[in-house]
Amino acid sequence: MSLFGGYARSRAGHALASLLILTCADAVAAPLCAPSQDGPNSEQLKHGMDPHASLRERVAPPSPEAISTYVQSGATAARAHRLTSEEWSQIELALAALPALHRHFLGKHLRHLSFIDVPDGAGNGLTTVVSDGDFPVFDLTLRAGILNETLSEFLTIKEQRVFSEDGSGTTVSINAPGGALVYVLLHESTHVVDRALQLTMKLDPRFTAGIWLDRTRLDEPWSAMALASNAFRRKPKVPISEAPTLYASLAGSPFVSLYATAAAPEDFAELVAWQALVLKTAHPLEIIVRDRSGVPVYRLEPLRQPKVGSRLAAVDALLRECRTGREG
Repeated sequence: MSLFGGYARSRAGHALASLLILTCADAVAAPLCAPSQDGPNSEQLKHGMDPHASLRERVAPPSPEAISTYVQSGATAARAHRLTSEEWSQIELALAALPALHRHFLGKHLRHLSFIDVPDGAGNGLTTVVSDGDFPVFDLTLRAGILNETLSEFLTIKEQRVFSEDGSGTTVSINAPGGALVYVLLHESTHVVDRALQLTMKLDPRFTAGIWLDRTRLDEPWSAMALASNAFRRKPKVPISEAPTLYASLAGSPFVSLYATAAAPEDFAELVAWQALVLKTAHPLEIIVRDRSGVPVYRLEPLRQPKVGSRLAAVDALLRECRTGREG
C-alpha cells in the first residue's frame, strides 16, 4: 500500500498488493475506451453486488481483507468506522459531485465503499480488486480521518513526508479548495474508471508518450530530474531546505504533483481528480515554501504550468471520448 493508497488483489493464491500491475506491451490499435460489459454479470452476482443499488447504498463496513491489508502495513488497531449523521451528509454530497463517467463505472463495478479508522500515514485510500478479468469488481476503503480534514491539511501532511528536517526552519504547505473527502474519492474512483477501461494498462501514447516507459519507469528527461528522486518513488527523503529545487523541477514537468510521479495510474488519477476540482472552483492549488521566519521563498501553482495544462486538456478529450462511446 502506498502513501496515498493503491490497488490490492484478493484472489486465492495471491497476496494483497498495492498498485495495479500494468503491462509493458505497446499500445494497441483497439478502441481506446473498451466498453464495460453491461449487467447483470456473473461477477456481480458471485460477489453479492447489486448493480441497481445507489452508491450510497453501497457504503458498508470494510472487508476483512481490507482490514488485514492495513494491519499488515502496521496499522494494527485498524477497525471499521461508525459514521455519524453529519458524515453521511458529507459522503452523499461527495458522491453526487463525482463526474458522470465516474458514477457510471462505480455503478457497474463498485461493490462497497467503506471507511476505516487508522492513524494518519497508514494509507488514505485503498482500491481493492475483488474480481479481476473482463468484468472487474472493486471495493474502495478510505481512511475515516479525511472526513474531518480540509484538503489543504490533507495535502500538506502528505507532502511533508517527502522531506526530512535539516534544522533550516524551512516549511512546505499546500493551499487547496474544499475538504479532503471529495478529492480522495475522486482520486480513488478514477482508479476504478482507469482499470475498467484499461486506459493506463494499454499505455496509450496519447497519455504516456514521452512520460512513461512502463508502469513505473519515467522517460527522459524526467527520469534525470530532481523530481524523479522523491519519497513517492521510494527514494530517500529530501532535506527540506532543498524543497525549492525539487519544486522548480516539478514546475517544468508534465506532472500535477510529486505524487503523480509514483506510477502511471497515480499520474492519471491525479490529472483527472485535479481537472474535476478545477472545473468546480476558482480556488488555486498552490505549493508554498517558507523560510524559518515564515516568509515565502518559493511558490508554485502546478495547474498553471504549460505542460500540465496541455495534459489536462488531453485528459478531458480522452474522457469525453470514453463518455461519448459509452452513451453511443
